[in-house]
Amino acid sequence: MNRFIPTTISLLCAGVVLAAPAVQAVTLEVTAWKGNDAEPAALPELIEQFEAANPDIEINFSYISRTDTDIVLPPRVQGDNPPDVMMTDMPLVKVWGDAGLLAPIDKGDWYERLTPALQTAIGTGDDVHIMPLEVIGMGNFVNMGLLKQVGIDAPPTTIDALKDACGKLQEAGVNAMIFSGGFSAPLYAIANGLERAPGKAAALGAGDELFEESEAFISTLSTFPELEEAGCFDAALQAGLDPWSTALSEFKAGNFAMMAQGAWNIASFMENESLDFVFAPIPSDKDTGVALDLFGIGWSIAAKSDQPEAASRFVEFFTNNDNLHQMLVAESAYSPFSDGESGVSDIAAPYDAARDNGGTIMFPFSVLEWPKPLEAEIFDSMTGYLLNLDKDPADVLSRWDEIVEDQ
Repeated sequence: MNRFIPTTISLLCAGVVLAAPAVQAVTLEVTAWKGNDAEPAALPELIEQFEAANPDIEINFSYISRTDTDIVLPPRVQGDNPPDVMMTDMPLVKVWGDAGLLAPIDKGDWYERLTPALQTAIGTGDDVHIMPLEVIGMGNFVNMGLLKQVGIDAPPTTIDALKDACGKLQEAGVNAMIFSGGFSAPLYAIANGLERAPGKAAALGAGDELFEESEAFISTLSTFPELEEAGCFDAALQAGLDPWSTALSEFKAGNFAMMAQGAWNIASFMENESLDFVFAPIPSDKDTGVALDLFGIGWSIAAKSDQPEAASRFVEFFTNNDNLHQMLVAESAYSPFSDGESGVSDIAAPYDAARDNGGTIMFPFSVLEWPKPLEAEIFDSMTGYLLNLDKDPADVLSRWDEIVEDQ
């Protein structure tokens, strides 16, 4: 008989219980322009939950703003030390995916659950390089407290109703609209131009049709002087208003009745408990108004990730409706999945009604129907147009065509 008994057996016979060897966790680097104190998007909690469910994976999370993402990440993604998982949007996916810097994501059943518009947007090639996280509405914030003071009980969804509301507010000495050239005016122009030219977004973005010859966009810009005359805004005074600071503060303080902006502001505006507001569609010729939906963010995996299996598990975690819903609530966003639950509060009931009744238009930049450089041009040209509403709308729109032609 062998006198040398293996140590493990000896210890077991002696009644000593051995601890299971510790699981060696891999580290997964994740970057995003959400997850900080200003826009947490429930990411800190979701990362904790992911790590608890996956004890063999540790998340090294870095917040990188969207602007800095264009600067900081390209050298890393092109090199040998990229983050494993990165928050992206379609313009980034277009550049990095075409360059072979993103790994294909296994479609699985989540792809079939996407809304048709998003399936089309991300599935134009053989491979999918982004897993969508949310769709956020861009519409009209309406201070119902101010509208009720002048006898209006519902947010205006048509241009005629908007003009009527502006006139009544002006007579009562109430500031009707924030209409800055840097955001609100472009949203109005894009929403109404596309509502009047259904199915033309891709053709305009490709240069197959011209903005300066589009009656839909010419007539839309022609309504700007009409809105000013109706008392909606003072164009020259508001043209250069900062849409990301002053405009938000003014509406939140209750100093204006309406402002076109994104639903991501709902949580901030709710902090003013005296502010009686709703989130509604952008007024248009259509009775529903326009629900301008933005496909904002998703997850992508670097082609050179050292941890592709762990990265796939992280992305897959967010395809679960219960997990993703936490982000949607924090963001006041809609689910990208047909079977997903909305995270938007009842404050957005008017906007929901427009979506439910065929009033939705996808923001063309977010689904690559229009080239990204055109966005900056539209914002600049709308500021210039507000400073001189006597200008021929076709002259403004010709600048849009020049940008498209250069792409």
